[in-house]
Amino acid sequence: MLQGSIDTDIKQNEFDDFIRLAEKMRNAKIQSVVIDQGDDALQRPGLLVNPPIISDYDYAWTLIPRTGKWKFYRNSNYISCE
Repeated sequence: MLQGSIDTDIKQNEFDDFIRLAEKMRNAKIQSVVIDQGDDALQRPGLLVNPPIISDYDYAWTLIPRTGKWKFYRNSNYISCE
C-alpha cells in the first residue's frame, strides 16, 4: 500500500490541496539541476567553489561562483528569480 511509503507532516485535510496542485502541474516541464562544487575524481568542475575563510566573506564558510566573486552569469542558466 502506498500509505506505508509516505512520511509527511501534511494534515489529512490538506491532501486535497496537493492533489489539485498536482493536477495543475500535469503538463508542466519540471527540470532539476544540482548546483555543486563538482567532482574532482571525475574531473568535472562545479558551478561553485569554497574559497578560504577570509575577511572578504566575513570569515564565514561560503560558496561562490567558480568564475569569481559576484560573477553569477554562468549560474544564471540554472537560476531564475521570476
